[in-house]
Amino acid sequence: MNLFNDKWEITISEIQYDPKSADNIISPDSHIVICNDYSKSLLLSVKDLIRTIERNIVLTVSFYTPNSDFAFVDGDRLFLFLNDAAIIYNLKTGEVEKRVNLHLTGTLFSVYTYLDDFILYCETDIIRMNRNLDLLWDFSARDIFVRYHGDEPAFEMYPDRIRLYDFSDCSYEIDYDGKILKNK
Repeated sequence: MNLFNDKWEITISEIQYDPKSADNIISPDSHIVICNDYSKSLLLSVKDLIRTIERNIVLTVSFYTPNSDFAFVDGDRLFLFLNDAAIIYNLKTGEVEKRVNLHLTGTLFSVYTYLDDFILYCETDIIRMNRNLDLLWDFSARDIFVRYHGDEPAFEMYPDRIRLYDFSDCSYEIDYDGKILKNK
C-alpha cells in the first residue's frame, strides 16, 4: 500500500520479522508492538519529502489486519486501523500519538473516509469514528455483514446512507448518524 501527501511518502508492506533474530531482512529504526497474539509484521517505510529523511518502522499487528484500505495519511498523522486497534502515528515525531482498542466481535474488513470521519466495515459492526478516534456510533444487526445470497455487495456507501446485507439476507439502510432508515 502506498500513501502520500505534499510532505510524506509512505509504503506499507507485510514482512517476516522476528525481533530476536539476526536474520531479519531489515534493521528498523523502531519496532512497535500493537498485538502479541496471533500477529503479523508490517513495515512502514516513511520518507519525509521536505527534509529528505527516511525511517523504517516495524509494527507487530493483529494477523487479521486487512491487507488494504486500513491506513490514511492526513498532514503529519498516519491513521492505522489494525483490526482490534486504531492508532494515530505521528510521522514527525515517529511516535504513536494515540491508541484505541476496538472491541469487535469479528474482524475488520475495510475502512472508508466520510467527510472528516472514518466508517469501519466490520464483520458484525459498522462503526463511525472521528479523526481523534472517538467512537461516534456503532451499528450491529442479527448476523454478520457478509452476503450468502444475491449479487449485491454486503456493504455499500451512498451519499445519504449505507446499505447493508447480512448472512441471513436481511437488508438494512442506515444514515450517517447510525440510525436505521430501512430494515427488511
